This record gives sequence, C-alpha cells and structure tokens, in this order.
Amino acid sequence: MSAANVSRSRLLSSFPVDLGWRNVSFALRIGIAGVAALAIAYQLEMQDPQWAILTVYLLAQPTAGGALAKSAYRVVGTVGGAFAGLLILKLYAEAAVPLVGCVALWFGGCFYAGARLRNYASYGFMLSGYTALLVALEGATDPMNAWSIAADRTGEIIIGIACATAATVLVMPRYAGVVLREQMARLVSELAHYGATALRPGTSLAAFAALRRQMVEAIVSFDALRSYTVFEAPEMRADDVLLRRAVREFLRVLAVARGLYMRIGDFRVEGAGPVLAQMQPAMEATAATLDRIAANPNAFADLHAVRRELLAARAGLGAGAQRLEAMAGTVPFEPLADGLLILRRSGDLLHGLSMVMVSEAASVRARRPTSVRRPQHTLPASARVEAVLIGLRAVLAIVLASLFWAATEWTYGFNALTGVGLMLFFSVNQDRPGKLGLPVMIWTVLALVISYAAMVLVLPRIEGFEALALFLVLLLLPGGLMAGTPQLMWPGVMLAGFIGAQLGTGNVFRPDDIAFFNSNLAFVLGMATCLGFLALVPVTSTATRTAFWRKVIGRLLPEAARGVRHERRILGQVLDMLAELLPRLSLDRTPDEDFLRGALGAASTALELGRLNRLRRDPDLPPEVAALLTTFLARFAGMLESLPQAGEARAGRLAEAEAEVRSARAVLAGLALRPGEPGAALTVRAGASLRFISDRFDIDRAFLTRSLAEE
Repeated sequence: MSAANVSRSRLLSSFPVDLGWRNVSFALRIGIAGVAALAIAYQLEMQDPQWAILTVYLLAQPTAGGALAKSAYRVVGTVGGAFAGLLILKLYAEAAVPLVGCVALWFGGCFYAGARLRNYASYGFMLSGYTALLVALEGATDPMNAWSIAADRTGEIIIGIACATAATVLVMPRYAGVVLREQMARLVSELAHYGATALRPGTSLAAFAALRRQMVEAIVSFDALRSYTVFEAPEMRADDVLLRRAVREFLRVLAVARGLYMRIGDFRVEGAGPVLAQMQPAMEATAATLDRIAANPNAFADLHAVRRELLAARAGLGAGAQRLEAMAGTVPFEPLADGLLILRRSGDLLHGLSMVMVSEAASVRARRPTSVRRPQHTLPASARVEAVLIGLRAVLAIVLASLFWAATEWTYGFNALTGVGLMLFFSVNQDRPGKLGLPVMIWTVLALVISYAAMVLVLPRIEGFEALALFLVLLLLPGGLMAGTPQLMWPGVMLAGFIGAQLGTGNVFRPDDIAFFNSNLAFVLGMATCLGFLALVPVTSTATRTAFWRKVIGRLLPEAARGVRHERRILGQVLDMLAELLPRLSLDRTPDEDFLRGALGAASTALELGRLNRLRRDPDLPPEVAALLTTFLARFAGMLESLPQAGEARAGRLAEAEAEVRSARAVLAGLALRPGEPGAALTVRAGASLRFISDRFDIDRAFLTRSLAEE
C-alpha cells in the first residue's frame, strides 16, 4: 500500500463521517422531510407532533428500495400494533395484571417473529410489539382517551413515513438496484485486490485479516441491500436466487484466498528452486491480472472482457500446473505438491471471481424472469430455540419493568418502560447487544443535552415557523450525515431523531425544565437498566454455531470424503449456512474470527476431499495410491463423524485424524515416482490435496476442536 493510501486511510479512520455530495444531499433531504412532517402534524393539531419528525429519522434510508421496504413494514407494524394495543386495553383496562401480561406476551411474540425473520420484516414485527406497548400502557393511564392516543400516535408516525418516503423516492432518488450494481462492481474490485494480496508472500497476517474483515462487512451490506430491491419498480428488481448465489461466490473467493495466503506464506523454499521457477511466471501473471481488475472502475462495463482475462490467467495457471506435474519424480515430492496446490487454489480463486461475474450477468442485468429453483432454507432447531429465548427475554424485561413501575408508583415509570422497549430492539439476533446499544444510548444522551440547550437558548428567540424550520434543518444536519454513513447509522438516527423529538416542538412552546429532566432521565435509566439486564440474561448464537459445526464436521465433510454428493454442492451448502451467520459475527473478537476462518477452511476442505474421492477412481492412478486414498477417505470420514460426539476425547480423536492425514502424505512422499507417467502426476495431485487438509489442523485447530465455543 502506498504512503498516499496509508495517509488517506488514516484520515478517513480519524473522521469517519461521509462528507460526499450524495450524503450531504441525503442529510439535507431528510432534514427537510422532518420539518415538513412536523409542519403537517402542526396543521392537523396532533397531540405529539414531534413523533412525526422522529419517525422520519427512524426511516432514514439512502435508497428508494430501502425507504419503501422500511416504510411498508413500519406502516403494517404500527397499525397492527395500535389495534392490538387497543384490543388489549378494551379487554383489561381495569385489570392491571392481565393488561401487563397480555402486552408482554404480544411484545414477546413479536420479538420472537423478529428473531426468526431478517431485515425489515423483522423490524416490522418488533415495531408492532413496541407500538402495542405504547398504546396499551399509555392508554391505561387515561382509558377514556385511549382511542385518541392511538389515533394520534399512529397518525403522527404515518405522516413521518409519508414524508420520509416521498423525500427519498421523489427527490433525487437513489435506487437500490443501481446501488446494488455499483456495490457488486466494487465488491468484485475489492475481491480482486484481496486475491492479489493473497498471492503476495510479503503481506502481513494482520493486514490480511483486516482486509478480510472489511470484505465480510461489505458482503453483509450487499446481502442486506439485495433484500431491498423487491420493493422497487419491476425493471429494477433483481433475481433474488441468483443474487444469493452471488453472495455464496463472494464467500467462496474469501475461502479460497484465505487458504491460498496461508499456503504461500508457509511454502518451503529449501529444495524448491525448480518448482518456484516454474510457478512464478503464472503467479505473477495472475497477480497482475487481479491488480488490473481491481484498478479498473469500469470493469463491469465489459464483463466478457474481464472474464476473458480471468480465463487467460487460469489457462496460464493450468499450464504451470502441467509443468509441475511433469516434474514428478525428478524433484522432491513435498515442494512439488505444495507448488501444485498453490497453482490449483489460484485457479479456484479465479474461477470464483468468474462465477461472481456470471451471477451478476444473470441477475442484476436480467430483465426476464428466470426459472431457477429457489433453495429451501430451513433454520436449525437451535435457531428456533434462540428465537423463543429472545421472545421470553423480552417478556421478562417488560414484566419486570412494569412491576417496578407499579410497586414504586413512579410518575415517569412509563418513560422508563419505553426506554427498556427501545433498547430491546438492539438485542434481537445480536450476540453482543451492548456493542450497538451502548453507543445508541450515549448518542441519545448527547441529543437530549443538545435539545435542552437549544430549547433554553435558541427557541425563545425564534419567531415564526420559517425560522424554526431553518434552525431545525441546520441543527439536524450532523445527525443526518451520520445516519447516511453505514457504520454510524444508528448513532446518527438517535442524535437527529431525539433532537427533533425533545426540542420542545409541541403545538405550544411551554418549556418545563423539571418535566424535561425527569422524563428523559427515566427514559435513559430504562435504556441503561435494559443494557444491564441483557448482559445478565444473554441469548447468543452459540447453539446455532454449534449446530453449524456439527453439521459441517459430522455430516457434510464425511459426505464429501465418501463422494455422496459433488463437492461443489457441499461447499455451496456450507457457504449458504455461513451467510446466515455472518451478521452475528464480531470479527474483532478472537472466537468469532476463529469461527469464520474455520468455516471458510471447512468449505475449502470439502472441495479437496471431493477431489481426492474422484481422483482415487482415476484408472491412471497407481493401484497402491488408489488403495491408500480409498482407505484414507473411509477412515477420515469416520473420524470426522465421531468428533461431534467425542466430548472430552475430541482432542484425541482430532489428533488421530491429523495423524491419518500426515501418514497418508508420508506414504505418498516415499513412493518412487516414474517421471513422465500419468500416475506420477496424479499422485502429486493427491499430495497437494492432502497438504491442504493437513494445513487445516494447524490453522483451524480452534474451529476443529470447537474450543472457540467455550471462550
């Protein structure tokens, strides 16, 4: 990386807010939409017009598809939750215990559904639970006006939804389909850079790991953006099945590049001079090809040309592999097998990039419906149990908060309860709720401080709505800029949204310092208490990850070893399951990093086991090597199958499996190969696959022993 790039990277990391013209436009647009929503709520004399401006920021999305998706689910969730709250209130307005019980059960049921679903479908269900909580418990304090409370709250939210959606869709719209194409092109460029980095032995492990983390975050973002396209016009829709396949191909490239990097870094130079001489031209040409693709911002403008480049590079790698195979019996076996593995994995890397191109051409650019069969995704039982636990935890939190409110008869107990409910949003499908919840709370407190200062120092000096509108747009601009920056979205939403909601923008300006302080102190205390509760009652994806590990190690890899299914289908299944878990991983934590590395390594292991299984059936393979591979694959499959049930003996079983691989490698290395014979080349291929599998015991030991689950 050049000095200029390093300086630019440090500058961006020290000031992470996006100040590009698109984001500035987004921040101004959403600020004006918030002011417009406030004006409409004023005109209709809504009870709490500030809810309209808060809703605008809660819906802040830079793309039309994202805004439409969130708006649709928010409308359904709000209306459904309001009716549920009114129904509960009608049935139990005079009975506190059944009232709170029904509200808590509805809330927990919605959070259970939110944990089972993804993206804005999840959001809609959770919002339904939160709205029912607000309507039922706020209405219980004044049952005679409960309908008015529900109607006003729903109306204010719908006004905010309408203004936010109109601003995003009608004013300089940015379509998710367009952004999807741009992001896919950027991902391909970044993947090419990632692949080129993997081919360079001088890259440090820390730099390579940081680059992989960035790639994972980009893939998660791409997968979320993919879901928004279904809410746009038909000509902008992408084929969801093929785009899911693109996510799989992205992960495949990550898996291949990671294993390739580790093998190149450990390549034994001693005695490998002739091998290196044959490898280097193809490797340098491949790295140069990837560099050109990474540096070309218009690579997607001519996919055929890029694929031709990749095909030519693969042909060069294939020719290099043939030259290495021709050296069998004339150079030491180990460096020859290592070199062949490197060239073959480099070819897999290029193949993965080509398949990304195929997915792009078949999906985002397609206009005719495809007949691709949609895969059936079924959640493991552990994921369903986790969703149940998330729902029960939400029920418990609401019940405990309500009991405290009732026992203390706290005037501002409802405000604390709303803080608890809001913080529970950030606990669904999050192994570390505090990672997002704590910054959200901090920025909410900052918003309250700013709004109070503005309410005391500025609002009394403002006359007329026009002056108020101008002041609000300027005051909300920093929060809007943060909301448009992906890594700062939620802090920005809370900053701008709560400034607008707490600024004293009611129909009549009546500042009440004591009420402002007490109500917001209760709200923040509710958030803080909920964070502590979530830390004491954790619900994590550990069980789901364990189920993933058991299925991959105990079933899928043995199937690859036995040749039950083609190895690429097994690899795809592993990557599909991993894609579901990616949003849960915090790659700044060693256990999560180990899990990702091990999962990617397991996916690549399936590829090599399948190759060995097909290789043993090759008629040109020497009989003694075929017998060796047949015995090895059967024994290795059985050893893998026994690992999930091994318990405390797992380390011993794993050592036996490692010894089995090393023994097979040693036997192959000790064979006398006859130069020029097909069997010699095939034996070296077998040695290359066994080398890759052997590496996994050193590199992915934490994953294989599942020791990362206990950390």
